[in-house]
Amino acid sequence: MPEYSSFPPFYDPSSLRVILTPSAFARQNLFFLQEAGHIRLVQSHAGTQRSSLDSFLLVQVAAGSGQLQYDGKVWPLRAGQCFWVDCRRPHGYRSADDDPWELRWVHFNGRSAPAFYKLFAAGGTPVFTPADTGAPARRLDTVLELARHWDATAELEASAEIAALLAGILAARARSGSDTAPMAARLEEVRAYVIAHCTENFSLDELAARFYLSKYYLARSFKQRYGETILDCRLSARIDMAKQMLRYTDLTLGQIAAGCGFKEQAYFTRRFRAAEGQTATAYRRAWRGKG
Repeated sequence: MPEYSSFPPFYDPSSLRVILTPSAFARQNLFFLQEAGHIRLVQSHAGTQRSSLDSFLLVQVAAGSGQLQYDGKVWPLRAGQCFWVDCRRPHGYRSADDDPWELRWVHFNGRSAPAFYKLFAAGGTPVFTPADTGAPARRLDTVLELARHWDATAELEASAEIAALLAGILAARARSGSDTAPMAARLEEVRAYVIAHCTENFSLDELAARFYLSKYYLARSFKQRYGETILDCRLSARIDMAKQMLRYTDLTLGQIAAGCGFKEQAYFTRRFRAAEGQTATAYRRAWRGKG
C-alpha cells in the first residue's frame, strides 16, 4: 500500500503526498513513479533544500508564487509555470512570503530519464510556461490519482502518463526554443533540404551559405530544435532510404550503399548495423519473410 505522509500545520489539510516503491519490472523497463503530490500552503515557510537524490522532479505551480534555486541561479515562479530538475544536483524551492503557493508534482526516474532530461536541459532553463497550463495539470492529477489506487496496472498507466508528459514538454521546447517564428520556419526548410538531398555530401559551410545563416548558429539551433545534429539527420535519412530499398528492391548491398550516398559498402554496413542493431542482410530477410 502507498504511504500517505503527514504535513506541518502551515499546509492546508487537503494536501496529499503518496510515496511509492516501484516494482523490479518498472525499474528495469519504465519511467517509474517515486512520489506524487498536491499541496496547498496556508503560510509560507523556509522551503525545501535537497541534493544527491536519485530522482527527477517535475513541478507545476497551480497558484501563488515563489522561486527555484538551481545551477547557481534563482528562477522566479508564478502560477501556471513548471520546473523540471535533476535531484542529484543541489536544488531548492520556496513559496513567496506574501503569496503562499499550491503545487502539483511528481518524483520519477527510469533508465531513459537522464537522456530525456539532458535533451530538456539543452534549452538552458529548468523553468517553462506551458502554452496550455491545463495539460500538465491534468496529467499530474491523473498520476496522483493512480498513485492513490496503486497496483500493477496503475504502475503501467502512471509510466505512460509520465512519458506523455515529458514528451509533450520536449516537443513544445523544440518547437519554440529561442527562435522567432520566421527562424523556426527557416530551420524546417533546412531539415527538409537535408532529408531531400541526403545522398549528397554537402558540408556545413555549404548548407549555411545556401540558407544565409551562420554555420555555428545553424548547428546549435538545429541540434536544440530537433535533438540531433545535421549529420545525424542526413545519416538517418540515408538509413531510411536504404531500408526502403532492402525491402522493396533486389538491388545488391553495394548498389544500395551507393544509391543512398555511402562511398563504401563496408561503411554503409557498419552504420546500418549501428542504427538497426542487425545487418542489412538480416533486416532484408526479416522484413521480406516468405510468401
